[in-house]
Order: sequence, then structure tokens, then C-alpha cells
Amino acid sequence: MEDSLGKKFLRVEVIVPNYKEQMAYEGFVKSLTSSNSEGTFDILPMHENFVTVVEGKVVVVDEGGKTRDFEVGKAVIEASNNFIKVFVQF
Repeated sequence: MEDSLGKKFLRVEVIVPNYKEQMAYEGFVKSLTSSNSEGTFDILPMHENFVTVVEGKVVVVDEGGKTRDFEVGKAVIEASNNFIKVFVQF
């Protein structure tokens, strides 16, 4: 997705177990930050496709620049074609 100035955004879905439904999230973001066994990483628009296991938290910066933190325990992140799915395992 692009805004009126041509800035690109990522579509993100945080998919959680039923008992944590209040943590579910879907929206367009400027970036996503998390950590895996290699260290901290960022996903920005046009990032190459990949899958990784993360621990701790996932941080997204939404279209308006607001930061939102998700304490996920463990999660799998799949990034593909500017669409990120975060499968939270707890």
C-alpha cells in the first residue's frame, strides 16, 4: 500500500491463540522490529521474503508513527510481498 505521497507500508496481521484475542492486530505499518537467534532485525517495505522464529516482543510502527509493542513469548514471523503474518505461540 502507498499513501498520497508515495510512501509504502506493510500490511501486518498478529494472529494469536483464542484466549489472547485482545492482542490480535491487523493494519498497515511503517516497520516491524523483533529479535531472533541472530539478533534484532527490522522489516521495512519491500523487504525480501523470509520466515523466522522470534522470542520476546514484536514492535510495530503504524502509519501515523505510533509505536505498539506485543509481548509474544515465542512467535513465527512470515514476510512475503509486503505482508507480514505473526503467528503467536506463547
